[in-house]
Amino acid sequence: MSITNCETLLNVADIEVVYEQSILAVKQVSLSVPQGAIVALLGANGAGKSTTLKAISQLITTENGQIQRGQIEYRGESILGHNPGDIVKKGLVQVLEGRHCFAHLTVDENLRTGGFIHHLSRTRLSEALEKIYYYFPRLAEKKHTLAGYTSGGEQQMLAIGRALMTEPQLVLLDEPSMGLAPKISYEIFELIQLLREQQGTSFLVAEQNIRLALQYTDYAYVIDNGEVSASGQTQQLYEQGEIQKAYLGKIA
Repeated sequence: MSITNCETLLNVADIEVVYEQSILAVKQVSLSVPQGAIVALLGANGAGKSTTLKAISQLITTENGQIQRGQIEYRGESILGHNPGDIVKKGLVQVLEGRHCFAHLTVDENLRTGGFIHHLSRTRLSEALEKIYYYFPRLAEKKHTLAGYTSGGEQQMLAIGRALMTEPQLVLLDEPSMGLAPKISYEIFELIQLLREQQGTSFLVAEQNIRLALQYTDYAYVIDNGEVSASGQTQQLYEQGEIQKAYLGKIA
């Protein structure tokens, strides 16, 4: 798709993030996500990818972080300082690294928690659940299983599915392939692509797997030491060697 001809959904301009009022983690990071795009945020561990995502979703404050400067606009409006829950209601949701699920709840109960943010009626909640089970048939098979007894790949699908229950326009994904077998990683990215094509959902994905980024993302930002070192079409960045300059792990 042509990323230049799409309406901008998210615009981040020169943000600077500090932890504990003294540790500079991100400096002058700027990026944008067009409507209907899958954008990659690439870089080595500790480069600032997770911090950038948490700054956008405003979850950074839960870790004693603070946005010192810059601007973050979603759908043309500033969301700086907004309550993370209110941002979810506006259509922007983050799936944190680590496949966070309620282990003591079933798959179905976990998904239902995602629908609470909009106080969905029983009918709308059922419709939303059916849509998730359509896109994630593995979850449909495990709907009555406690989340803690599902596989790592199923837990990642569950975390994404729960986020989709909030009916988002933009999903921030933090290392969705981490710790997963290549086959499961590709399955998840196939689902991400399908959701973009059928639902128009946009994604900003922090990822270290180069092959996944090349195959499934339109545009990429390479972060190195808290700064954007390169940006452009993912394939072009790879051909120019810009992605290889940052340590991204093995090409799986």
